Amino acid sequence: MSFSQEVKRELCAVDILEDCDALGECYGILLFANLFRQNGVRVITGNEDLARRVEMLFLRAFGLRVEPRRGSKEGRYVFEITKKQELSKIFNAFGLDPNASGVRLNRAILEEDCCKAAFLRGAFLSGGSVADPESRYHLEFVTPHYVFSTEMTAFLMDAEFQPRITRRQSKYVLYFKSSEAIEDFLVQTGAPMSALAVMQAKVVKDVRNQINRHVNCETANITKTVDAAAAQIRAIHILEEDGRLALQPKVVQEAARARLASPEASLATLAAALDPPVSRATLSYRLKKLVELAEDKP
Repeated sequence: MSFSQEVKRELCAVDILEDCDALGECYGILLFANLFRQNGVRVITGNEDLARRVEMLFLRAFGLRVEPRRGSKEGRYVFEITKKQELSKIFNAFGLDPNASGVRLNRAILEEDCCKAAFLRGAFLSGGSVADPESRYHLEFVTPHYVFSTEMTAFLMDAEFQPRITRRQSKYVLYFKSSEAIEDFLVQTGAPMSALAVMQAKVVKDVRNQINRHVNCETANITKTVDAAAAQIRAIHILEEDGRLALQPKVVQEAARARLASPEASLATLAAALDPPVSRATLSYRLKKLVELAEDKP
């Protein structure tokens, strides 16, 4: 089961406490349904949980007993209403003109916060999806209706979301990629456990990124140390071969011997091992001097 399916399963388990919630959720479902016109309503879903919920919502919101028929594709449930009396009942409940063309959003029936949350829940169940937060943050709604897409965008913005809108072939996609926005949406619509999953995925990603940055930093430091030590050892061998190492001050010769004895040691470790110990900066200066001498051939 995908993360989006898990979210919808959680949303389908939300209790309907008020009749206005049933109406609001039905409105969200129908505005994103396959057909919502004066001559017919059709909701097609492959989600068994949603099919049971649509049946319950139609009865609660409109007093209509609508049983799904099996679609041509296996696992599909089709709810279809074509009787004029039943259609009028639905359109009147939403304050819509059954003779009007196009899908429009009547915000007058969504005044209460509970109704708004129910509407968003229905909209997501019917026309929404959300990506697995372990891979990316993306929640979207898809509709073929341009005017409605702009009305839905305004509705989401009033609910303090900041959706973007784009065109995907012949459809309009409203989406947001902020993990915080996705968390807030899931909590608001009744899926707190799914919101928690998004939060947990974000924490894991943040920790993993911190570890990777630390490892990369450590790797870079080790590489830098190894490269510097290799350059120092090459310089010491050059100075030994041409006799110039023996001409250097005793402390410089001791630094050279320490490096040859411990080619993999860090400067701090070498500096502490000298007798007497010196600072890391002092040892670095002495070894750097050897490298410069080797590069300055006599």
